[in-house]
Amino acid sequence: MTIHDELGQTRRAVQNLEKALAGLRNQLGPHLDVLRLLDDVARCSADLRRLEEQVGPPRHHELVVIPEDDRDHGPWGTGDFDHEAVRP
Repeated sequence: MTIHDELGQTRRAVQNLEKALAGLRNQLGPHLDVLRLLDDVARCSADLRRLEEQVGPPRHHELVVIPEDDRDHGPWGTGDFDHEAVRP
């Protein structure tokens, strides 16, 4: 699982907890413990958002195939590298 998969799974879990706590608040009213839990989840959500920003969007790597005859070997392909050696 990639870091982006883990972050997405965590984001969904926090959102589900927010929904569940909203239901408790509707049932119990402004109960102190429910309000404290809502504050805790809000902090978790903010911290997770900062983590997501630090990691950034997923990068998609593209495989590029270079045909054998298009390679530029430069000095290494001609044997000239012996003349470029560092001398003691």
